[in-house]
Amino acid sequence: MAAAGSKLVWLRLRTLIFGHPIATQSAEHQKVGVFGGIPVFGSDVISSQGYAPDAILYVLVLAGTAGYAASMKVTAAIVLLLVSVLMLYRRTIQKYAQGGGSYTVAHAYLGETMGLLAGASLTVDYILTVAVSISSSVENLTGIFPWLEPTSHKVLADCLIIVFMTLVNLRGLKESARLFALPVYTYIISIFALVGFGMFKYFAYGITPLPHSQAIIAANTETLTLFVFLRAMAAGTTALTGTEAVSNGVTAFKAPAQKRAINTLFVLGFIVAFGLAGMVFLASKYQLIPTDDNTIINQLGLLVFGRSIMYYVLMAGIAIILVIAANTPFVGLPILLSLMARDGYAPRYFKNLGDRLVYSSGIWFLSLISLLLILIFEGDTHSMLPLYAIGVFISFSLTGFGLARHCLQSKPKGYLRDLPIFLFGGLISFAVFLIFLITKFTEGAWLVAIIIPAFIFIFNTVAKVYRREIELIKTTKEDIDEFNREISRITNRRCQVDLSEYKSKIVVPVFDINKIVLHALQYGYELTPLITAVHVASDKERAEKLQRKWKENNIQIKLEIIDSPYRATVHDLLQYLDSLEKERRYGTVTLVIPEFVPQRLWQNFLHNQTGQLMKLLVLLRKDILVTSVPYHPPLE
Repeated sequence: MAAAGSKLVWLRLRTLIFGHPIATQSAEHQKVGVFGGIPVFGSDVISSQGYAPDAILYVLVLAGTAGYAASMKVTAAIVLLLVSVLMLYRRTIQKYAQGGGSYTVAHAYLGETMGLLAGASLTVDYILTVAVSISSSVENLTGIFPWLEPTSHKVLADCLIIVFMTLVNLRGLKESARLFALPVYTYIISIFALVGFGMFKYFAYGITPLPHSQAIIAANTETLTLFVFLRAMAAGTTALTGTEAVSNGVTAFKAPAQKRAINTLFVLGFIVAFGLAGMVFLASKYQLIPTDDNTIINQLGLLVFGRSIMYYVLMAGIAIILVIAANTPFVGLPILLSLMARDGYAPRYFKNLGDRLVYSSGIWFLSLISLLLILIFEGDTHSMLPLYAIGVFISFSLTGFGLARHCLQSKPKGYLRDLPIFLFGGLISFAVFLIFLITKFTEGAWLVAIIIPAFIFIFNTVAKVYRREIELIKTTKEDIDEFNREISRITNRRCQVDLSEYKSKIVVPVFDINKIVLHALQYGYELTPLITAVHVASDKERAEKLQRKWKENNIQIKLEIIDSPYRATVHDLLQYLDSLEKERRYGTVTLVIPEFVPQRLWQNFLHNQTGQLMKLLVLLRKDILVTSVPYHPPLE
């Protein structure tokens, strides 16, 4: 009774934290539309526009009055690049309904290496977005909460926020959309009000530059060269980070998914372009000077709203949106890793949906790496910022070049119109990447030149291991024929024996037909004819495919399919074993687990260890025996 009570308490606690499991057939109901897609996929890019004016003016203010005069030209160039990027991802969404964005395009049209470069770049960008957004938000709150000023307190706050974001996203896509919708839309409305009311004041009453800025501006006499212009543009393109998230998560939208994703993409593009252009325009007219403790958006808020309720709503929105910006990677990276896992470049468990129809392994991975970054850099935003946004421009450029190559090779309808857009987006994004790398190299950007190749090496290594394993366990016609002969021989040997003499029942869990499974089935059948191969069907298509292969290969052992609507494969198998245990005709029930034994210890991390988990849980059940049938691959 005590055990049952503790189990009930655990289930209630688990449900309270993560929510009730969601059936696979309810997947469509858990998807989002345009209204829900904006807070889920747009929080990163929307928050980025808030500090892009500071990044632009940090560079241009050194050129004095000439820099302010050029600010709108820089902004126009960024908006033009934004339009190009939107067109890139519009076409990506149209062509790839399964999502994947830059990774899918680069892999399809530029080859495996470029695809892995895109995947690695986006992975780095997503991880840094979480760390930078959250650390920046906490740093902005230190003025309101002095308790956060010590480094240890700031790091603790960062870590707690990451844990909170992790738990919210593990509860499901719809849950996070509902939770973040109000603050995101409040922030959007406050930005529109800031720009709109500021424009009204300018055109109705005019604007006088701030007196205290004049002396500082007059002292800045740096020549406005092309390089300074490009540096300012590169700095301002941080407003584009997060644009690719929608193309990665097409499958998260309700049907028609591609249409809703494209609409979301363009709505976000309009919000970013309007907010960025409006804030830079007003900042240039007031001749505002950004500082670490007084951002452009804060100065504009005071000038336009004064210390009214709207100013405090705007400031609260900024703090909250920086935290919520971390939500985009929690949606985008798990989807990206699931696609890479399906292609064999990431551990297979990244492609499994969790209880709440989200890729929970990817969420946990992002959470742990982000926590590690916060601890290493001690929550210092400025230490991580040089690494930020570099990876995303690699992915932008690869998308542009990939789609341009597709246009030249296949020449689809309208390709002459699309080709210049794709080339422009690819070339400008690559130029921005180079400027970032050069100007930020000594500040820490050199780490990107190490981290991204390291990720590519890891992806390649994972792929090589999986390809070799597949070759090792793949069955040939001869293997199937030999197995069937052995089963027939054992059956003939038993033809004089009454089957009622057998009391031992054997269950062999199977995922596919391979050498490991055949070896385990033959071992079990040697012991008793009361043997059943069991497939826990968390994927209906996979189960149907296995049934066809079972029939085509004339496997003479019964295959039983267990429906798993909540994808809880171990739990559903245990329930099946419980039902067998209650049947009095069986003296013993034995679970025979086919087990692949990797040559190297680290390769165990590429497998989800479901067999080990089943073994552990079944061993706790007194009347069920467990046997592992290991398969040791030949030495290389």
